[in-house]
Amino acid sequence: MAASDEAAAPASSSARVDDAMADASSLLFHDVPLAVYLRAVDGSFLEVNTAMAVLFGYPDPAAFLAAMAAIPEQFYLDPTTRDAVLHDLAASGSVTGRRYQAICRDGFVLWIEESAHRTVSPGGDLFYIGFLRDVTEEKSTSWALSEAEEKYRIIFEHAVEGLFQMTPAGRFVTVNGALARMLGYDSPQGLTTRGDEAASVFVRPEDRQFLHAALAETGVVRAMESELSRADGQRIWVSIQARAVRGGDGSVILYEGSMEDVTQRRQSQEALRQTLKRTRALFHQTVKSLSTTVRFRDPYTAGHQDSVARLAAAMARSLKLPEDTVEGIRVAGQLHDIGKISVPVRYLCKPGRLVGLEWEFMKQHATTGYEILKDIDFPWPVAEIVLCHHERLDGSGYPRGLDASALGIEARILAVADVLDAMASNRPYRPALGVEAALAELARHKGTAFDPDAVDAAHDAIATGTVRY
Repeated sequence: MAASDEAAAPASSSARVDDAMADASSLLFHDVPLAVYLRAVDGSFLEVNTAMAVLFGYPDPAAFLAAMAAIPEQFYLDPTTRDAVLHDLAASGSVTGRRYQAICRDGFVLWIEESAHRTVSPGGDLFYIGFLRDVTEEKSTSWALSEAEEKYRIIFEHAVEGLFQMTPAGRFVTVNGALARMLGYDSPQGLTTRGDEAASVFVRPEDRQFLHAALAETGVVRAMESELSRADGQRIWVSIQARAVRGGDGSVILYEGSMEDVTQRRQSQEALRQTLKRTRALFHQTVKSLSTTVRFRDPYTAGHQDSVARLAAAMARSLKLPEDTVEGIRVAGQLHDIGKISVPVRYLCKPGRLVGLEWEFMKQHATTGYEILKDIDFPWPVAEIVLCHHERLDGSGYPRGLDASALGIEARILAVADVLDAMASNRPYRPALGVEAALAELARHKGTAFDPDAVDAAHDAIATGTVRY
């Protein structure tokens, strides 16, 4: 082999290697999924890959290059962005993570992140190589988060309720203006800089201890009312809603929630309670006065009404009736014979049994009692109970001869209590027959004239000593 041939062989081999590397680089440039470009120092695009063309809505790199050659700044939503990018490349030789808005061929706007650096070709020419990344989704997510944070901040700062974050140790970490004002501070900072303030604002330490225990146990507290002390020493009532915030290990790291000033409502409720207390006292005094009117004409009847009221209430409780119903039965018992005010005294105090018209006069007391009471606005059907206290389940009673289907539990109880007390007590026409005789009489007519449950309740009231004779 000639010397010249020997010298040419290595050069030819090196050229083939360079060509192979160039082909490989070209393939990598065009096939990589990231948008990549080569750019001259004047900003014109020399070459772009398919991903770059597709990103902006062009069918191929050639179409993109032609469009950019015609209007170099056309894919920038703000044309000044192009000059800023080229300025930074010229000044420092690179840009990293520059974000801006770009417009696609169809008018769709993207958020683009661009990174590029300056490089030198083998021939000594300067150019820029860079890549673009579509960050529209990231930017949208970031924007949404920022907007949510801003909305939360606005809600937090302008909420009517006092909002807070508190450590389990009793320190306010974050509070809003409403809570600061509620507790008498000029600003949230005035409250959060007081390290022990969350603990010391509770008038009763046991309230904060309960709050801590409840949040540690269940993780949530709803409508807990507690009395707090303001910075100026005044006291207010608040309703607390809170939840426990737990760390990765499950331990409680913060409490967060809200406080609503309910002082006015509490004061209104207390005023209402006092008014109701006075009204109730006046009501009972009125009932007592009504029942006492009979005393001046028939002392037996007055004592009988009081005894029947106690016995009937005890029977109602034995039957586990609601306390409001028990109270209605007690009032009806205290007034059940008020109609006897219309019965002539000679009949009320007659030492013997009533006969004929005497008995007819006496039977009218149930109807008269109803007429006296019917227009009084009791919270219970007192007048109707009084009207029915001599009715019997089998229809043998008076004044209307009603049967079981028309008699409520109140009238059934009062009927049994009336008979038991009448038999167990002294009457003008006979001495007391005794409790045992009264219970035996009720037992004989249990289920026919008298309600079985009411008879059993009367027996229980006597047996347990709830009512004594």
